[in-house]
Amino acid sequence: MLALSKTQRIILWCASAIGLSGINGLFLCATLFHPEQIGEARENLFALAFILEAFIVLPVLCFLIAAARLRSPGWIGFLILSLVGSLAFSIPFSVLLWSRRSE
Repeated sequence: MLALSKTQRIILWCASAIGLSGINGLFLCATLFHPEQIGEARENLFALAFILEAFIVLPVLCFLIAAARLRSPGWIGFLILSLVGSLAFSIPFSVLLWSRRSE
């Protein structure tokens, strides 16, 4: 199983918090206060590349989670966490949840 030190847990909690509040906060702020930029992001090739990458990486990670039979969260929970938060939130948070089982 996955055994994490206290320092590793703190790093993962910080990364998860930054992913949820920082990246999501920036996205929500931009959506609420600068909605015109959503259309601009679709026209920007750099932004489009990052968006497409996320939509390719997410199903691959869900497949790997299902293949490894990881639970709590399983692949559906991971998918929901990723859509509600971001990959920067869901990956470290899920690793923390998976490491709980090894204690």
